[in-house]
Amino acid sequence: MAVILLIFNTILLVNFISRDALSDLNKKIDIVAYLKESTTYEQVVSVINDLKSIEGIESAIYFSKEDALKQINKLHPDISNAFEKYSLGNPLPASINIKTLHPKYYENVTKFLSQEKYKQYLSNFETSTAENTSLITSAAQNLVKITNFAGQIIFWLITIFIIGGALIILNAIQITIFNRKKEIEVMKLVGASYSFIRLPFIIESIIYGLLAVLLSIVMFAVITQKMNISTYGITTTFDSLEIIKIIAGEILATILLSTTSSLIAVHEYLNQ
Repeated sequence: MAVILLIFNTILLVNFISRDALSDLNKKIDIVAYLKESTTYEQVVSVINDLKSIEGIESAIYFSKEDALKQINKLHPDISNAFEKYSLGNPLPASINIKTLHPKYYENVTKFLSQEKYKQYLSNFETSTAENTSLITSAAQNLVKITNFAGQIIFWLITIFIIGGALIILNAIQITIFNRKKEIEVMKLVGASYSFIRLPFIIESIIYGLLAVLLSIVMFAVITQKMNISTYGITTTFDSLEIIKIIAGEILATILLSTTSSLIAVHEYLNQ
């Protein structure tokens, strides 16, 4: 049972890491749609509203020429000084900064902006990581596959844990019952209730389950301590609240499984 829980926790960690990596990758994708000088604010609002109606858009923010100049002043003051030196005024175009919920929506946004309807408003649109677009898209697709695969494995591990854990506990309790046959017979002869007879076996099965959870946590901690997955790891991937929830869920699941299995094993013997 501890080994099954260890595999489950490892696959769960892979799932969390891949989801965090996807989220981090998504933050690197930033589509900037540059607006023509002739585009009015009302037309910009119309474009933004149309963008927000597309599936997968997280935000679409309007940056005026003044906002763009302020940003240049902060990031590249030497460039803004050159504007003043050569009396260029503010040559920076207004723009719409677009972020998607997931990398898979990136291509849909670019196709949407390429429509003839919006060409009269946009001078150009590009991504801040244009040279790495194909690489990012490929990495995102691979991460999505890993996340989906990990999700499927988790489902089957839960199924294996329920079936395998129940069989293991049933077998262990049946061996215990076989070794204590005479004790049970004596208790029945002196009038002990069935609930009184069942209680020690239920407690024993719960101890098996709790020890399995404890052992799996120890093994998992030892293994992950030796692992170095870039900036990701158990401490950065799981916060304390998530770890508590996972451990509490596993404890409740094993207690429920142990109690049910021991009740079935004892019930069969008492009815003989």
